[in-house]
Order: sequence, then C-alpha cells, then structure tokens
Amino acid sequence: MKYLSLAQILQPCVGQGWAVGGYDTCNLEITQAIVDAAAADQAPAIIMIYPSHTPQTEWPTLTRIIEAEVERTRIPVALVLDHAKTLDQIRYALDLGFSGVMIDASLAPLDQNIALTRQAVELAHAQGVSVEAELGHVGQGHDVLSEDQQQSHLTRVDEAERFVKETGVDALAVSIGTLHGLYRGKPRLDFDRLSQLRTACQIPLVLHGGSDTPDQDLRRAIEIGIDKINIWTDVRIPFLRAVKEALNGPLEKIEVHEAFATARAVASEVIRQKNGLLGSTGKASLYA
Repeated sequence: MKYLSLAQILQPCVGQGWAVGGYDTCNLEITQAIVDAAAADQAPAIIMIYPSHTPQTEWPTLTRIIEAEVERTRIPVALVLDHAKTLDQIRYALDLGFSGVMIDASLAPLDQNIALTRQAVELAHAQGVSVEAELGHVGQGHDVLSEDQQQSHLTRVDEAERFVKETGVDALAVSIGTLHGLYRGKPRLDFDRLSQLRTACQIPLVLHGGSDTPDQDLRRAIEIGIDKINIWTDVRIPFLRAVKEALNGPLEKIEVHEAFATARAVASEVIRQKNGLLGSTGKASLYA
C-alpha cells in the first residue's frame, strides 16, 4: 500500500470547483469512519494526525492502524501530520512514512515562518513528501478577539506571494475568517481576500476551521479556490455524543465494541455528508 503525497491528492481538484476533506483521527474507530465514508463515496481522503490529540509516542501505533484500514479499500489516501510545530516532529513523521506534513509557524514573525517552513520543505522534499504551511493565523472559536486582532490574523496577499516563492511550499493554509472548533458567533469570511490570494498563489490553498462553518460559505470558498478543508470538531462531537448515549444504561449490559460501532457509524455518516458538500464524492476514479 502506498499513500499519495499531499500534492498528488490535491492536484486533480485545483481549479475544478471541488475540494478534498482533511480529517483528523486519534483512534481506530474514527479512522474506520473516515475510510468507510471514503470507500462508500469513492472519494479521496486526507487522514491527519494532530500532535495535540495524539502524543508522539503513539504515532507508530496509530499509523499502523491507518495503514491497515486503508489497505482494505482501494481509495486514494494521503497521510498527513497536522500542525507540526518543530522540525523534530517533521523528521519523526517522515521516518514513519507520512506522505505530507504541515509545519505551523503562523504565530511567528514572517521571516521566521519563512525560514522554518523552508527547512521543513528541504527535509520533506528530499523524501518525496509534500509540505503544507500556514500564513496568517486561524485561531480558536472560543477565543475572544477584538476586530483589530481578528484582522491582524488574516493572510496578507503580498506576504503570501512572497511566502510561496521563498519557501517552495506545496500547499498554503490561509486565514480568511474561519476559526478552529465552534464559533461564539457567526463567522464572517473575507471572500475578496480569498479571491486575491487565489490569483497570487499558484499552489493549492487550504482552509482550516471547516467545522461549524455554514455550508454555503464552504461551497463559496471552494468555488473561489480552496482545495483542501480541514474538519475535526464536526466529527468529534457527534462521535462522542453517540458514545455517551450508548453508555446511558446499566454498564454491565453494555458491550464496548457495540458502543463504539454505533459512534463509528455516526461519524462515518457525518464524513459522507462532508464529502458530498466538498464535491469529492465519486472523484476516486480521477486517481487511477
């Protein structure tokens, strides 16, 4: 079994009005839900491991689980390290066979972000692995920021053009108003900024904070030029809710595998809905 690189799995959707979902996983059942949905939809999938969800010592086990689940299907998959903060994390992911890595220095000054990203690109490209980076900063939905703070986190077009040129990065996560997790209010996406970024940057663009963002906003972002959308919270909460409901009874009568099978099915259905929204359903044939 061979993973597609991040660049390879994104290439067919660039400029075509659809996007590939980037789905985080931290266990067997959510991995199965991603793979089940992709197989049922014949959709490509980007499966991601996020260091804040999974300690580095557990990456070898989780990557083996992912590999075993992907091998039971014929779907095109990329295995990506999400939001790495250090080059040591990048090196470890490369040793484990990841086909994509995301280096996140988005809170650092521009020159430092460029320098760290360039080093990550050099390491990854030497092994045929693609790199995603973030410019601007996608914060957390629970953070309370002033209007000026929110605007300061958005991706500047001139900086993005310079960033892509000087780093050689393969995909760029941009900040246009989305946030990670659940929003306190209604998100306001800067589609004009996205349109300018699409014109300035001739590489795939990524939208983080895809959860809790209105469907019509995601569709418009894709139509303008987003090629990958990261989704976690919209999968995590229904999964946990299903587990909680399955445990609502005498514990001596509850089987562990049955409780998690229900949650797996719920998560898979959510991911299938997302694949349909993103337009990736039926696109696996493009990778033959």
